[in-house]
Amino acid sequence: MSGPRIPPFPALVAFQTVARCGSISAAAQILGLTQSGVSRQIARLEDHVGALLFDRTASGVTLNGFGQDYALRVGQAIDALSELGEGLQGTRDRDRVVLACSQGVADLWVMPRLAQMRLDLPWLELKLRIDENISQLRPDEYDLAIYHRPVQMADFVMQPLGPEEMIPVMAPGQPPLIERKAPLLLTMEETFKEWTDWGNWLFNAELQLPEATTRWKMGSYRLAIEAAMQGIGIAMGWTWVVQDLIDRGALVEAHPYRLLGQGRYYLMRSTQRHQRSAAKRLETWLIASNRHGGIRPDAAR
Repeated sequence: MSGPRIPPFPALVAFQTVARCGSISAAAQILGLTQSGVSRQIARLEDHVGALLFDRTASGVTLNGFGQDYALRVGQAIDALSELGEGLQGTRDRDRVVLACSQGVADLWVMPRLAQMRLDLPWLELKLRIDENISQLRPDEYDLAIYHRPVQMADFVMQPLGPEEMIPVMAPGQPPLIERKAPLLLTMEETFKEWTDWGNWLFNAELQLPEATTRWKMGSYRLAIEAAMQGIGIAMGWTWVVQDLIDRGALVEAHPYRLLGQGRYYLMRSTQRHQRSAAKRLETWLIASNRHGGIRPDAAR
């Protein structure tokens, strides 16, 4: 009797790397192989499963429908193997949690909480995965995620953390927005148009800015906020991520109008992935920290 047809492990590694990179050449550099070597491993795996896993295009490769499902199943299998080996590998792997979020959330919401997180969860092996768009991540690449979403997503447990509320912010001691003859607006590149922006706020506030108004596009949200705190210009503040700075007096409101968008900030986890105890404890801590402004959450201990 023949044994189970187990996929060749080197081919699985090549598959996961290509799926993550979307490029055979990039995967080859990461794996230290030639492009033809990676292509052979992918072909070997496709021969094993009896189906194509990628759509080949001029710009690279993308997972097809079957490949997306197979990548999820491979991720679940790797999760199971990791759990099987936790007793042998010690507590480090067991206590490792991958938290995915955007750069702005990492800079302005997660970073101020890291010191208290370290005190309350000394066992935690944290890995931050920074990506601006959760749709670019597969569920097997993270345990928890914090993102703005315009609507709730299927196949996710989503805990609301804060509203999508916008208000212009500036350094203390400066004239309000409506009194400035040539205001400087600090903005970001609008890579993902799910966000509301200055245009939405100005329209809803029924505010006409002077012709001398200028706009600087900053490379990140944190740069825009830092520039506002230094008195360089006015940034659009999403209150959930800048409220701590307002409470400390590092920022003040540049105009009283607040625009409430349709979206929310969520703490998310995929229903297609088993939630380990470490991820559950961090999830509880993050929710409590959000509600109590960083007060030690007893439930997470």
